[in-house]
Amino acid sequence: MRLPVAAEAANRGGWLVVHNTRFESMSAIFAYSDGSADVQTIHEGAFRDRWHIGGQLGFSSRVGIPVTGAWLRIEGLENYDLLRVRFLPGEAAARQFELSALAIGAALALLAIAAAYNVGLAVFLRRQFFLWHGCWAASVLVWGIVWSQSGLVLFPAMAGTISARLATILACLAVMFAAFSSAAALRSALPETARRSVVGLGLLVAALGIGASLPGAALQVYGTLLAIATLLTLTAVAISIGTAWWRGHAEGRDMAISWAFPMIVLGTTQLVDLDTFLWGGGAQIAVLFASAFQTLCLSSLATARLSALRVERDTAVAAGNALAELADRDPLTGLLNRRGFVTRCEQAFGDQKTIPFGLLLIDVDHFKRVNDRFGHEAGDALLVSFGEKLRSLEQRYPCLAGRLGGEEFVLGVTGLSRHALGLFAEVTREELNTCDHSTRASLPAVTVSIGVAEGVADGPFRKLYGKADRALYAAKHAGRNTVVFASGSIEVPGAQISFFELGE
Repeated sequence: MRLPVAAEAANRGGWLVVHNTRFESMSAIFAYSDGSADVQTIHEGAFRDRWHIGGQLGFSSRVGIPVTGAWLRIEGLENYDLLRVRFLPGEAAARQFELSALAIGAALALLAIAAAYNVGLAVFLRRQFFLWHGCWAASVLVWGIVWSQSGLVLFPAMAGTISARLATILACLAVMFAAFSSAAALRSALPETARRSVVGLGLLVAALGIGASLPGAALQVYGTLLAIATLLTLTAVAISIGTAWWRGHAEGRDMAISWAFPMIVLGTTQLVDLDTFLWGGGAQIAVLFASAFQTLCLSSLATARLSALRVERDTAVAAGNALAELADRDPLTGLLNRRGFVTRCEQAFGDQKTIPFGLLLIDVDHFKRVNDRFGHEAGDALLVSFGEKLRSLEQRYPCLAGRLGGEEFVLGVTGLSRHALGLFAEVTREELNTCDHSTRASLPAVTVSIGVAEGVADGPFRKLYGKADRALYAAKHAGRNTVVFASGSIEVPGAQISFFELGE
């Protein structure tokens, strides 16, 4: 095959650039004005230093000697229509090789990040869409490495036909995975028949790609069938995405935004010859750039949607926690109710197996008289004052306060010896007795009676409560305004503390 040589390339030296295709051996022959000739030959699996990132093979003529003729001889060429040849001046070829390598490297890096990101999301979220989209990004990534000949750095024996056939298979698998990811993303927006049609077309493209990669395959026939199947797949996906968007599904909108550009590019490559486009990379480098854009765009949109879902979930969790907190609180005093008190004691002190725990049951003396004489509103105001006083005790001691109902309050305190527990109970009684109710109602002095039981925080609350309740009953019968321990004696100088022996 004799090639035309531009005057600039003929006088200053140039490069014969051939796009990688399926062949057995290739020779570039240059004739020079001094009568000499130069033959450069490569073979399948042995490109040596003739390959360049971008799927191109380069043969350079001598510098300083005008070129009078150039020929290309190829043995075992599988399809003449796939041959793309250019003769470029040396500086232009070097610049194109550099720009092509830089752009392809950037696109491959984005695809690698997107593949890892989507596979990670698929593992943690267990969603098929991210799995198929990650597989799509990974297949395009591997295809880009194989097609651009970047992989020859590690696997030089793949040069030539092996790489070309593998690139065909990977490109068709990428179309299949794109169809799968679209069907998975639009699961809730499309009927089952439509999704199966998209998946079926993707499988057809993959099957044709494998067939076209077999030795001796009729590439012209397979090429036509692949173009038709690819266009049908793109059309089906486009219709599915448009339908989902028209029905108001956010997935359809996101897919339309991210897939529009790659689908247009892929469709264009099936209809328009882009051989010399983008530094000679043609349709392949256009698809690689479009894929990098798509995966970046769709990953960003998916991240935004996941962030929105995370905010909604956090809001729901916060609302649930708030409702749970309200369910555990007494609406009048804001103290823990019975259920909340038992739960919080187990959470706060339940792991303290060997540390003593004291339970104080507190009952307002003659509370019914307050309600009968001053009204229930005044009685509620008194209970609110006691609640505030008990909350102040929570800030000073390792204790939890609650209201069990009516005029009965409870305190749980940990880490106090028996003597210290007696002092704490007496301090509690005195502070409640001197509680100021004047800001809410003109009430007389009100006293409290306290029953105390000792145990451990993770012990049965019912049993400990029963002991404290009987001690409180004893305090009431002892004249009120006193502290009674459930068992044993305790001496606190000046304190109104007695004991009450309880049978098991």
